[in-house]
Amino acid sequence: MFLTKMDLDPGRRMTRKFLGSPQAMHAVVMGAAAPSEERAPGEAAGRVLWRVDQGAFGTTLYIVSPTEPDMEQLISQAAPPGAEARTRDYDPFLSRLTTGQEWAFRLTANPAHAVAQGPGVRGKVLGHVTVEHQRQWLLTRADRHGFEPLSSGDGDGEESVVVVRRERPEFGRNDPHSNRRARVTINRTVYEGLLRVTDADKLRAMLVSGIGRSKAYGCGLMTLASPHRG
Repeated sequence: MFLTKMDLDPGRRMTRKFLGSPQAMHAVVMGAAAPSEERAPGEAAGRVLWRVDQGAFGTTLYIVSPTEPDMEQLISQAAPPGAEARTRDYDPFLSRLTTGQEWAFRLTANPAHAVAQGPGVRGKVLGHVTVEHQRQWLLTRADRHGFEPLSSGDGDGEESVVVVRRERPEFGRNDPHSNRRARVTINRTVYEGLLRVTDADKLRAMLVSGIGRSKAYGCGLMTLASPHRG
């Protein structure tokens, strides 16, 4: 697996197109990082995940992919002048994850739930819209993905998991079952917090395969960093 980081320039026309359409960003990311059809023996299992972080320090694209991506097109169309993509082998980091380690994390996800529609009818998927429901969506999935949230460190016993950004991008997508365009809405939610590893294998699997829905459209990618406690 590979982890790629690239700064984006929102002042460029193509960057604005990519940022304004998860479908357009998905297409260009897959063009750069789509895995080969045959995976070599021993090569890590995973999928292409991507995420855009926007904040006071700029706009950054992250990609996790089974094969090393070719970022030439993205650099030429969307990067600041002179910027380069930074790709590193992700496997050494993943292999060092062990039970008991503590990490700061950042995740963009699409928290949703299925509402029953009656016997024999597939449930309707709806996005969680309140901050607390969005927090609980992640907290209830922590154990199955090999981690537990930590205290924020202020002594009140509350989990450190916080929702730091919420968006509802809408975009058109070709419906494979018809010749019409479908309208798609995502409850894109950005989480930050502290976690402790409880099952390294489960956590590794989530880091390379994603969590939740809409992975093709910039959701599901969690990254870890050394925690900085105040």
